[in-house]
Amino acid sequence: MEHAYSQFLHQLAGHPAWTLTVVFLAAFLEAIAVIGTFIPGSTAMFLAGALVGNGSLSLGWVFVWAIAGAIAGDGMSFWIGSRYKDKIVKLWPFCTHPEVLEAGHRFFHKHGAKSVVLARFVGPLRAIVPVVAGMLGMPPLRFYAMNLLSAVLWAPAHILPGVVFGASVLLAGAVSFRLVVIIALLVGIVWLTFRATGFLLSHAHAWSGATGRYVGQWACRHPGPFGRFARKMLDPDTPDATSLVITSLAVLVSGALFFGVLQDVVSGDPLTQVDVSVYHFLQSVRTPWGDATLAGLATLGSGLTLTALIVTVVVWMLLERRWRTIGYWLAAVVFSQLLIFALQFAMHRAPPNEAIVGAYVFPSNHVAATVIVYGFLAFLLARRVGMLEGVLVATASTIVVILVTLAGLSFGRYWVSDAIGGAALAYVWVAIVSMTALWRHPEQPPIRTFMPAVVLVVMLLSVGVQLGMRPPAPPPGSAARPLPVLVSQSQWTLSLWKHLPCYRSDMGGDRKEPLTLQWVSNLDSIRGQLRAQGWIEGTDLSAHSLLSLATPNVAAVSLPVLPKLNNGVPSSLVFMRPGDTRDERDVLRFWPSGYAVQTGTSATPLWVGAFAHERLSRASWPINILRIDNRVSGFDTHEKSSANLGAAIVARVSCHGVPVALLSSPVE
Repeated sequence: MEHAYSQFLHQLAGHPAWTLTVVFLAAFLEAIAVIGTFIPGSTAMFLAGALVGNGSLSLGWVFVWAIAGAIAGDGMSFWIGSRYKDKIVKLWPFCTHPEVLEAGHRFFHKHGAKSVVLARFVGPLRAIVPVVAGMLGMPPLRFYAMNLLSAVLWAPAHILPGVVFGASVLLAGAVSFRLVVIIALLVGIVWLTFRATGFLLSHAHAWSGATGRYVGQWACRHPGPFGRFARKMLDPDTPDATSLVITSLAVLVSGALFFGVLQDVVSGDPLTQVDVSVYHFLQSVRTPWGDATLAGLATLGSGLTLTALIVTVVVWMLLERRWRTIGYWLAAVVFSQLLIFALQFAMHRAPPNEAIVGAYVFPSNHVAATVIVYGFLAFLLARRVGMLEGVLVATASTIVVILVTLAGLSFGRYWVSDAIGGAALAYVWVAIVSMTALWRHPEQPPIRTFMPAVVLVVMLLSVGVQLGMRPPAPPPGSAARPLPVLVSQSQWTLSLWKHLPCYRSDMGGDRKEPLTLQWVSNLDSIRGQLRAQGWIEGTDLSAHSLLSLATPNVAAVSLPVLPKLNNGVPSSLVFMRPGDTRDERDVLRFWPSGYAVQTGTSATPLWVGAFAHERLSRASWPINILRIDNRVSGFDTHEKSSANLGAAIVARVSCHGVPVALLSSPVE
């Protein structure tokens, strides 16, 4: 997968003209009347910025072609409005949806010439206002002045976030390619959801009206069962089909996700390796204050808090006389928990925290209960407040679920796949209950703008009572770090080195750089010996080092050195030294092996290390990108990594074809 991704970027870098042509056409077509409604130009600009961030395109040329396309597109719409101003109202889709032109007229009359600039950032009006400006006879010189200004503002606003995302993906790729994929998927889902929601909301009224008229005419001509079903769907006492379709899709997607995770867990697919890596990573970054904070946040999903919220909803629904809603919801909570307990008993999967005995964790009943309670609560609140408040409620409930899940993962109560499986199964129940509530109660419920505040007060009181009665603490044994396994030096040199990994593993278990060093020493001793040999401790991430990523003529050693993960554990020590040119550097990273070697009366940690020769690439102005130089052979890597380190070479061995140096240094 990573090879295919690298090949894709290589192809883009080799054909930038085609990519820039797509950028121009996307910006151009998005600004054309009617056509622009269906062209995701903003999404294309974001993706182009992402390609700039990972080094495939030049930022300057992307700006030029995006601005040129936007100016040309608005100019074409302006010309259409000027040329056919008397015929436009008779053309499709304006003849069937005159409200589109009316909205453009209102916007133009309200804001005047600056509406050309403002409309560029409003999806439904972006391609309409230039047409209206042409129809109303706006002077061309004035229009193109506003057109140029709008394009100059619009292009960076959509491209620069993509650049930041692309650079972030590049930095994350240094840690784990699977992390890149996860980030890309999350950002892509959020971005596409935002775009699709805006598109649907801007056209929902017109589409629902036209669809209703068409289906009504069809139903009148077909008195059979399908016609009766269509007439029932159009009945004002039934919910709209859009809500039912959306909830049905949620059921299908969540169900598919659950069964996909279940299959991976049963078959031991790479997802289980991700479980282990994520757990190791979370354990490596834990701190006492972090544990205290997460333990406090975990009370948002405690049994007391969830019970308080359930009681609040029951009382609320009783006051609104929605008896069936109460029954559906409580049934969903009870039956989902029973189903989860049955699955847990069948799977017999133990939690990562070995101190938690007698518990099975797939799927996570804790995550599922949190999702069901907060998910359905968000559904009830969103139907009774305004759109903005509904978005805030849904966002807040999602954040709460994420925080509660993160606390459980950090304390080893369940694995990542357990959390995903529990959440997916719970969202199936939430969607089913929501769909049933819509079907049984299609009418708009009364507005309850005060209910979000009431729910927030209940949550805060519940959390406050728990924090006041007994300060939360991590579960027993979750904070204990495993002690290294003690071995003798002969055991290490004769057999143990064979059992240590030959390559660094990313979050998904994929092989990365060869681990060419095994070094018995304390960290302070390694630091002192490397500094004495001219190595420099890796530059930490800071504002200055991050700015160097966009500084012209910067030396490779001035750029930050990222810690990488080995089976979820970040590197404990990072050193670098200049290469033969300013654009090259050598990097050493060390990770704990989990073993310690008995030296005299003390035990000295055993570290595994990887060497990388990095070369600076400036293919994408102004981003400076460091890539591992694969032209350096494995033998050269071994020689460079083991030479001039100031340590005694105990032995040279071969780990499945990887030359490894066994090093030892005196303990200070």
